[in-house]
Amino acid sequence: MEGPNPISPLRRTILELLYVVLLLLVSSGRTEQTDIRIVGGYACEKGQPWQAALFYDQLYCGGVLINKDWVLTAAHCKQPGVLISGRDCPPISCCLLFAFYNLKQPDESEQRRTASKLIPHPNYNPNTKDNNIMLIKLTTPVQFSNKVYPIALARSTTAPGTTCVMSGWGTAKYPIRTLTYCTNLQIVSAAECQKAYPGSFTNNMLCAGVAERGTDPCQVDSGGPLVCGGALHGIVSWGFGECALPQKPAVYIKISKYINWIQATIRGG
Repeated sequence: MEGPNPISPLRRTILELLYVVLLLLVSSGRTEQTDIRIVGGYACEKGQPWQAALFYDQLYCGGVLINKDWVLTAAHCKQPGVLISGRDCPPISCCLLFAFYNLKQPDESEQRRTASKLIPHPNYNPNTKDNNIMLIKLTTPVQFSNKVYPIALARSTTAPGTTCVMSGWGTAKYPIRTLTYCTNLQIVSAAECQKAYPGSFTNNMLCAGVAERGTDPCQVDSGGPLVCGGALHGIVSWGFGECALPQKPAVYIKISKYINWIQATIRGG
């Protein structure tokens, strides 16, 4: 029986070239994916005085100071089980830092507080992320300064196309950023959000993003602020798959829908 026909030198050369081209294409695709997953934006100046950082065993969520005793965040930031703190906070507690800018270099203006109550919205649905909002009552009030003070709550919606600022420490891959980062985003119309997330986007939510990929909230940004015109319009809630995907703007809880609940909860202590 005759053996298989040997591959000619020319054919071998062609196959080797095709193999090299294939490797280059795969490598190029991987590089692009890595780049687009990194959240864009710029290092904030030390000017996010309402920004809170939530710690258990590490920085895991953002939050927003709304008065001396209360912080808003996302309901899914409520962690079950034993709470272990970080950044020199008391053990077995939810720890919040204010005027927190540099993860590696503590600042004398930082204020550390623990949580006495975590109150998620009673209608929070962890499956749909509807009503994904939570109030945290601080054990002791913060001391207001030029680096720590609350933000006003938006009582009405803002128009599509409005430029807003989101801030946090997130990247698509750990480790998280060392500095607080800010990102400029545009409010997306409800119709576009419905198109991007059919059946998942509700009237309690809003979307913000950019037309091109590369800038978006990501890991540890949940619960962080979306600020438009000096008022809090949203807190980071959820997104689709990888961070900063095109045509998939991040979804925020619409603060104006929750003013009554926030006020009633604070009055009830």
